[in-house]
Amino acid sequence: MSKFVKFTKLRSSTDHTFWAKFSELKIDKFKLDDKAVINLWGSYSLQSLNENNTNPLVLDFTSFNEDIETIHHKSSVVCCGKMINKNTFEAFRQTNPEVFIDFLGKELMESIVDGSSLQKPWKLSLFLVLAYSDLKKYKFHYWVAHPTPLKLPEMYYEEPPKSINEEFTLTHVKDLSEGFLQLHGGSKNYFTVLISRENNITVTDLATGVDIIKTHKVYDEESQEYKEIYFAFYDPCTSLEPGWLLRNLLCLLFWHCPTHCFARIIKVISIRGNKAQKSIVFKLKVKEHEDSKEVRNALSRSPLVGWESNTNGKMGPNIADLSDAMDPARLSDRAINLNLKLMKWRLVPNLDLEKISSLRCLLLGAGTLGCSVARVLLGWGVNDITFVDNSNVSHSNTVRQSLYSHQDAVEHKQKAYAARDALLNIRPSINAHGVVLHIPMPGHVVGKSMMESTRQSLEKLEELVKNSDVVFFLLDSREARWLPTVLCAAMNKIAINAALGFDSFTVQRHGTRTSSAPSSPDLEIKNPCGLDLGCYFCNDVTQPGNSQTDRTLDQQCTVSRPGLSQIAAGLAVELLVALLQHPQSIEAGALMGNNRENMSPSDTELVGLLGGVPHTIRGSLWNYDTQLTITHRFTSCTACSAPVIAEYKNRGLSFVLDACNVPNYLEKLSGLEEILKRPDLDELCYALDNLSDGDDDDDQSKIMC
Repeated sequence: MSKFVKFTKLRSSTDHTFWAKFSELKIDKFKLDDKAVINLWGSYSLQSLNENNTNPLVLDFTSFNEDIETIHHKSSVVCCGKMINKNTFEAFRQTNPEVFIDFLGKELMESIVDGSSLQKPWKLSLFLVLAYSDLKKYKFHYWVAHPTPLKLPEMYYEEPPKSINEEFTLTHVKDLSEGFLQLHGGSKNYFTVLISRENNITVTDLATGVDIIKTHKVYDEESQEYKEIYFAFYDPCTSLEPGWLLRNLLCLLFWHCPTHCFARIIKVISIRGNKAQKSIVFKLKVKEHEDSKEVRNALSRSPLVGWESNTNGKMGPNIADLSDAMDPARLSDRAINLNLKLMKWRLVPNLDLEKISSLRCLLLGAGTLGCSVARVLLGWGVNDITFVDNSNVSHSNTVRQSLYSHQDAVEHKQKAYAARDALLNIRPSINAHGVVLHIPMPGHVVGKSMMESTRQSLEKLEELVKNSDVVFFLLDSREARWLPTVLCAAMNKIAINAALGFDSFTVQRHGTRTSSAPSSPDLEIKNPCGLDLGCYFCNDVTQPGNSQTDRTLDQQCTVSRPGLSQIAAGLAVELLVALLQHPQSIEAGALMGNNRENMSPSDTELVGLLGGVPHTIRGSLWNYDTQLTITHRFTSCTACSAPVIAEYKNRGLSFVLDACNVPNYLEKLSGLEEILKRPDLDELCYALDNLSDGDDDDDQSKIMC
């Protein structure tokens, strides 16, 4: 370490929010004025000091605040700055840095001479920014300077630097740390540390320390109140040498306390660490034969220096390329999640948004329900949506199916692709896909010519379900939902079903299916968990068949009141989200009833972060009624029962072909055929009927009978 004092250069860091805010101000306020001096604030964080790197001066969107109080924080040290932005790169490149720093930094010496920096010490840590902003490409050229007079008196170390623990007692170190943290953010830059004759330590402002020296309250035998005085500054550097910010403190002391500076040792505390616990004490002496008057004259005439080196270690500007962070698509991506963040900040602090946004959602059907479900998923911040559909956009679709336009109908676009493109237009960053696929269906005979396409369809559907976290069943026929139900049961995927009538709807979550589940559900449990809940086909007493045969146009299409799809779609997505936020997740017990005030103490276990999680929601627009019902798992279900799942796993494609081509195949496989032949069927139905609550005509026991 050199005997003569050298200073470590500073570094700065611009957050992308700084340039985003500046871009806004440039367009709306500064416009083409490239001579306007923009006042800034910067800060050093007390929390981010790194042992190996300089703690940078951080500029962010708060840098443009007008009042220091709006950015003051207990864990930061605030500095003031000035900025000039050039309109062209040539003007930026041709700016003389020496002229620029002298012109814009003259306020530094003015604040020292007139003493205003004694009252506002953040003025001593002035920084300057010369910039050129390419708002089209989101590239920002900038050069930061920390001005200080070049011609400082030569100084040397009276003794080697000491750690704070070597200089002070543990009590003094503690008092120093507490006093430093209690200072205003703009006063942490420079302040005074006093040791009284009673050996008490006091942390006070910079002006008080200078006044004590001027009034001879220290080192004067007659009026001595303090036996030691230290001048302290916040030092963002970690080197053995003091940081650049000390230079301006010394300039101020040379100007206002010349006798003290040239006759005595200047004791300086370099405040380091988030609680000043790593501070260093420097004891400095001015080289002999320095004349105070000449020093002051030299300081007032001295050119200013202090430009930062760039990221390559050379003297020159840096470039902030924020094309990724400030691209409109990415900015939009952050903005559209604002509502979700406000929900979390203000209403539901424990809401796990990551669990929702990371979902991979498979939407089977891109019609009226599919479009509506996708829009609600977007609102919840879901980032991965795949549509599966085999039809084209028609002119009758555009008014009811919210993702399609007239042009889509004119071009007769595939719904899966048109829906995907619509999502990308709404949220460009979303991971959206469209798959054109015909789903094999029971009752729809597969001939030899269709064997290969059916095999490909099955393999593709298996791949899609496997790679998804949740599958929405939004198809326009009952039989089209059978194979996806089998796959979700076999792979134990979350399945959410939504179906529409004219003025009624059903929304349902399928139960979970694992090999460890008991053979039969416990019908006496009032609120069964996921393992005991049924699927969309657990109500059926026959296997699904071809519903399109011998049907008129009105019978082939789902004819619904226009508002019904939005209601059902919203409930389907909200059911999924409530399920994911429940502590038992997909095994959550099913809620029944509509009035939370009538819930028994045991029912409170059913309530998750967003409320109860029903199994089935049935609603009607005729009387605007909604009912929460339960369907138990049916051991002879033609879609999710153990024999069906086992047969699919063992035989794959041949199993699917038999389900499509062989009449009553699924009824025989599942055991449903044997149940329907039982002579005591009426008595069994009566017994099961007595297990129901008696307030729901769609109870599983009645439908099975």
